[in-house]
Amino acid sequence: MGRVKRLKQREAIATLSELSLERDSALPLYLQISRAIEAKIEGGHFGPGQMLPSETALCRHLSVSRITVRQAFEDLLTRGLIDRRQGKGTFVARPLIRTGLSGADRLFDTLFAQKHAPSSRLLAFGLQDSPADIAPFFDCPEGGQLMRLDRLYLLNDRPVGMVVGWLRAEVAAISREEAASHSTAYLIERVFGQPIKKSEVSIRAASAGRETAQHLKINERAPVLVLHRRRLLQDGRTADVVRAYMNADSYEFSIDNVLGLDSHPSLTLVAA
Repeated sequence: MGRVKRLKQREAIATLSELSLERDSALPLYLQISRAIEAKIEGGHFGPGQMLPSETALCRHLSVSRITVRQAFEDLLTRGLIDRRQGKGTFVARPLIRTGLSGADRLFDTLFAQKHAPSSRLLAFGLQDSPADIAPFFDCPEGGQLMRLDRLYLLNDRPVGMVVGWLRAEVAAISREEAASHSTAYLIERVFGQPIKKSEVSIRAASAGRETAQHLKINERAPVLVLHRRRLLQDGRTADVVRAYMNADSYEFSIDNVLGLDSHPSLTLVAA
């Protein structure tokens, strides 16, 4: 074990120095251990990505068997609180961004309501010539002016998503400061005075290109989720078209299926 890893192990053990097991309790020892570690994670004593004590170190520190410690780690792993990396150790899991599939069209507009609210910064903001694959959505000629609005989303200073967005040219009336501090949905309703009526969404798996990898701080060709979305105003005009690149290990989508209902979210899952 290297010097840096040994220091991290000592720090992790020190964080659990107050842990005292009640050996006569009806609560199994492994659950006492897992709940104590969970409390330290929730309390911020163990941060996302931080190394936890090894099984061997915990066995010695708590005078319990390896099976007991392994059960504690399995409990934490099952509940998504830790990650185990072959040959490296056990680490606190980074929080996932969770959303229902029916809400995927509002994913980046509603992130800030979550417990672990991400931050964002503008990567691009201004009028640009529309590319050939985007112009038809806005009924404008190729090369016609559209508003480009790109954002990078970060969770605990770790990039989790990059959005490349095209909006109607009227959005250029918004200041850069206002764009940086409000969701795109808010900007659209503010400029056009009407709500978004419909969203068309597809999600596919892909490999990160060079620019995407640089912004998300991942390896080139690493797996990413790509969300394509087009939103329409009440009058039928296209409000925006976006392509969002998301770290594949940062998101969890869920489905609530109510039997007997005929309504379905307008979401398409595409295997690339």
